[in-house]
Amino acid sequence: MPASVGGTTAPLYLALFPLSWNPGAGVNFYFSTLDPTNFNDPNEGSFYNWKVEDILAGRTPTCSCVILTYRDLGVATLTCTLSGYDQNAKIPVSVSQTITIGTVAATGILCTTTPDVLGISLTAMNLQFSVTRAANGGPVSIVKVRLEGRVETTPYA
Repeated sequence: MPASVGGTTAPLYLALFPLSWNPGAGVNFYFSTLDPTNFNDPNEGSFYNWKVEDILAGRTPTCSCVILTYRDLGVATLTCTLSGYDQNAKIPVSVSQTITIGTVAATGILCTTTPDVLGISLTAMNLQFSVTRAANGGPVSIVKVRLEGRVETTPYA
């Protein structure tokens, strides 16, 4: 009996991942591969979520500057969101900004945004920073994020 090639006409030498897609009424199944050489997925978006920052118990921080370090793999469009919880209004709050990073030359070097590029600011407890990239939004490799700001000096009673 000959070796199976998994339903393909010839060996692909790729890992095939079974995925499902539900566009409403029915569920469709398909096989997909992952390309580890390209950080721009044309079919699916991607996201980064960083840990929730618990600054000091009972104190409310203000993040006034976000510094983003990334590897220049090409031009990419990102939506950056800073979210938290407003203790006084008892509601979740967030602020977003869309930015473009990278260069057409795709130098591969580490680059850092300046505060005027990513100038989002938020006063809230439990601050969390996240970045999303739409499908085919460009290659993205984020190295680190630094939140800068201050903390109020008056604790809650």
